[in-house]
Amino acid sequence: MLKETTSIEGQGNQSNIRKRMDENRRVHNWDAECKFPSNLLLEPTNRCNHACLMCANSKGTKKRGMIDKEFAKKIIKEAYDLGTREVGFYGMGEPLLDRNLEEYIRYAKSLGYEYTYITTNGALLSEERSKSLLEAGIDSVKFSINAANPEDYFFIHGKDEFHKVTEHLICFDALRRKQERKIALYISYIATRYTVSDEEDFKRKYQRYVDDIVFLDCRASGDMSDELDTYLSVGREAAEPFKSGICPMVFNKLHVTYEGFLSMCCDDLQNYLAVADLNKESLKEAWNNAYARGLRKRHLEHDLRGTRCFNCMNGCNEPIQPLNPDLAVLYDCKCWNKGQEIRERMNMRKHD
Repeated sequence: MLKETTSIEGQGNQSNIRKRMDENRRVHNWDAECKFPSNLLLEPTNRCNHACLMCANSKGTKKRGMIDKEFAKKIIKEAYDLGTREVGFYGMGEPLLDRNLEEYIRYAKSLGYEYTYITTNGALLSEERSKSLLEAGIDSVKFSINAANPEDYFFIHGKDEFHKVTEHLICFDALRRKQERKIALYISYIATRYTVSDEEDFKRKYQRYVDDIVFLDCRASGDMSDELDTYLSVGREAAEPFKSGICPMVFNKLHVTYEGFLSMCCDDLQNYLAVADLNKESLKEAWNNAYARGLRKRHLEHDLRGTRCFNCMNGCNEPIQPLNPDLAVLYDCKCWNKGQEIRERMNMRKHD
């Protein structure tokens, strides 16, 4: 599943995201050793039932798996005890593939978490599963829908499920309106050069069902800079959080992978920004360990060349090294490419 490069939330509309950026800057003061964050992103799985063209997941070589249930609860409790109050359940995969998801949400709410949320492609969010999530206490759901019609949806997502997903969206909206408490519902739409012209049409059709639709331009970043720039990007202008030359995520959010690593990024497919194995190191120790402090210091000094952060923030594909080689699944950034997959999908689109 695609993760937006502006993902520094909780989860909410664009003005709220910018407000939180400013708040986090004041709270954390951009220090190499910084205060424990209020937000946790816990990855239930790196498996995905879609293969979006602008997402690197399908070319990843890291082992696929599900998070251990007892480990997940341990991290949720440990983070809460350290002051975290928001938890999102997603990462590089589709969270609804994990049948324990509702149990994690219930557990988080029982501890006192104020905000629980997921981002999903929505294909598995049937009426039954929607009711289950609502009963568990979910506070927010964001659908990732990256096209405005079935043909472009198949082209982008690799699955002919546009009608299913939009029906699930409408159903979830109807169910949440029956709740006594407020449940937020959003859509994110990553616009490629093939789908950017459909934004207004999409908004007209679906804005009535959600609290906000966040439109983001596909841009060269992360593990797919070459492919996105060549085939899909709308532009190469830096995303809003990157204009300072510092990525706020390394200062204000916990990212825990399904295998139990603390990473400094929500989009760390091969663990190049992993700083600790939380099966061996406590969350409190890991947050400000030498690897984490070193990366933050490099951000503050604008000395990121050779890191995955540099490629992501500058839309390039230079050779990089992992922060902790013992945790990373190594790859050659010049050979590890999704171009053929994109070209094949483009050819299919031309023949339709």
